Amino acid sequence: MGRFAWRNLLTRPIRTALALVGLSIPVLGVLGLFAVSNSLRNLVSDTLSGIQGLVVLSDNALSPVFSNVPASLPDELRKIPAVRSVAPEVWGLAPSVEGRGIISGMFKPGKQMSIFDQPVVAGQDIKAHQNLRSAVFPKALHDKGEGRFLREGDEGSNNIVISRKIAREHPDEQGRPKKVGDTLQIGGKPFTIVGLYETGSMLLDVVIIMDIGTARRVLNRPEGALSTIYVEGDDPGKNDQLIAAIEKAQPGFDARSMDEAQASFSTLLGQIDTFLLMTVSLALLVGVVGIVNTMLMSTTERFGEFGVLRTNGWSRGHILGLVTLESAYIGLLAGIVGCLLAWAGTAVVNQLVEGGLQVGLTPSLWALGIGLAVATGTLGGLYPAWKAARMAPMEAIRVGAR
Repeated sequence: MGRFAWRNLLTRPIRTALALVGLSIPVLGVLGLFAVSNSLRNLVSDTLSGIQGLVVLSDNALSPVFSNVPASLPDELRKIPAVRSVAPEVWGLAPSVEGRGIISGMFKPGKQMSIFDQPVVAGQDIKAHQNLRSAVFPKALHDKGEGRFLREGDEGSNNIVISRKIAREHPDEQGRPKKVGDTLQIGGKPFTIVGLYETGSMLLDVVIIMDIGTARRVLNRPEGALSTIYVEGDDPGKNDQLIAAIEKAQPGFDARSMDEAQASFSTLLGQIDTFLLMTVSLALLVGVVGIVNTMLMSTTERFGEFGVLRTNGWSRGHILGLVTLESAYIGLLAGIVGCLLAWAGTAVVNQLVEGGLQVGLTPSLWALGIGLAVATGTLGGLYPAWKAARMAPMEAIRVGAR
């Protein structure tokens, strides 16, 4: 029966191909959605895994860029038992860098910037940050960068540390990436690059690091303004207890570990996935309708054939199985095509996107795509199969002869 069903599909190649395309596109959408979602989760997990401390920011702030805390908070946090280091920071979206702002950078001819390329200024209390054990940027500079990190002599100066990514995106007049000793125009003022770091994460490689006082001037913040406080405890394994102690002693502020930040991101991403899946489901519904239409037309044209088969000993179950098998074959082919398209799409995306975001299809996603397509194809063929199987043999022959 399987070979018979396959030959029936090949006798109507155009109709079969149209049904296949109609179902493979939504399969591509589902796989693309999950592939991007998984890659973002992996990126965030890899990025946050190296950060062992806590970030204290204003309650309900989405990120340090949108947080403001009082200047007195660092001293209050130092009074809490089990707090080892307290490092104040100022964060904000960078003004124009080399004449490129958020909007102008997106529309400037040549290499286009995305919202993920927007540089961010991080002003650090240099002396306080030197006492940290889990500082990410100094480690990234030491492992893969060049030059030096900020030291106490850089307080109040226009010395900065940037990523290799920023250095590539703002080359010199000869088109070469910025290097240690070059200047970078920020807000129309020159800043000297003293170090280059590289984390490999698009979430971190957009940060321009400078002295906290210098950052306040660049971001037009008042003296004493703070965005967040980076806190390290005596024992990283007891961060949960330290979070509870901080939030109890300082109500109105949110202390977040990186595990908590990752969980919050996963929850947000899950909500986005649900919304997008509902949208993709409409495309799947269209694919089901296409298969129903294809199989209805196919069964209507073959009523005479089904009648002859019934007179030669085929049962209703045989006819039902034949038509359902044909629609399942369409689903299987659509699943394979959809997976191949998704695989090709991820290969293209990985060539275009930098910063540690690697999109790929896992074996479970391949199984999901093919299984979803087969289930959808089979579902779409049930009604046409039932209609073909319910007719009496002579009635089917008479209708088919019209």
